[in-house]
Amino acid sequence: MTSIDDALSEIRSLRSEIWRCRRLLKTDLPGAEREAVENRLVEQLSAFERLLSTAFPLTLSPKRYSAKSITIGQTDSLEAPIDNAAVASSSSFGKSMGG
Repeated sequence: MTSIDDALSEIRSLRSEIWRCRRLLKTDLPGAEREAVENRLVEQLSAFERLLSTAFPLTLSPKRYSAKSITIGQTDSLEAPIDNAAVASSSSFGKSMGG
């Protein structure tokens, strides 16, 4: 079993590789090289998702925690139904991950 520090280090490494592949794809690459970089990007993304799911096994359903499911403001009840207080930052997280 690996430590959380090892998992985070590997996540950072994979993230850097993903960014590198995306930067390369923005340049003029010959067909064969572009295809190789695209394949490498797909491999890195799947490894990244696999590692995230094992390092952080809790998953949030996008349907349940979408911004549309949150009600903030006047309600009939004493408590406003807020499913996830971190939703406001989820869009910035997606952008930082390149999504």
